Amino acid sequence: MSNKWEPCPRCGSKSVESRGGCFFALIGFVCIGIFIWLLFLIPPVGVFGIAVGILFILISPFMKNILQCSDCKKSWKYPEKNNKFKGK
Repeated sequence: MSNKWEPCPRCGSKSVESRGGCFFALIGFVCIGIFIWLLFLIPPVGVFGIAVGILFILISPFMKNILQCSDCKKSWKYPEKNNKFKGK
């Protein structure tokens, strides 16, 4: 996770996982792989699923520093160093 960590702002849990760009790219490739098979069985569903997979791959570079709580499933962007509202 490389020092990008903070407790959950909703429930205060310390069980937090990093969901970065690689995670979303992997989801995109899995979607494309699954929906290529559906392309032959149900073409509209296959085309929609492939488009969703491509969308996940395209947005993955912009999804850096995303954290998700394992307990309450809240996702949030990790604050940057110059965030003046980080109450410390």
